[in-house]
Amino acid sequence: MALAGGAIFLTIAYWISHPRSYPFGSYPSGPGGAILVGMPGAAAIIGLVELASGRAFRELEATWASLNALKKFFLGLLLILVGGAIAFTIVGLFVA
Repeated sequence: MALAGGAIFLTIAYWISHPRSYPFGSYPSGPGGAILVGMPGAAAIIGLVELASGRAFRELEATWASLNALKKFFLGLLLILVGGAIAFTIVGLFVA
């Protein structure tokens, strides 16, 4: 499932980065466009998390649920900061 979601997400990302290759009349926009890109994107992210951790997503969720609130706060903040740094670095590399 995650592999299929990743493939769909990469296809959509390719169409966005290469507009002339887009096979349809117009780009998806609004809530429908967000769902079209977001659902396979979420599956791709879940697949990457499973691949990087070597554990099933359900196991990771159970481990996260067992943490106390303070650990969740700091680990969540760390994930957001690291993810944002990676995202902005990638955007900077491709836009600059």
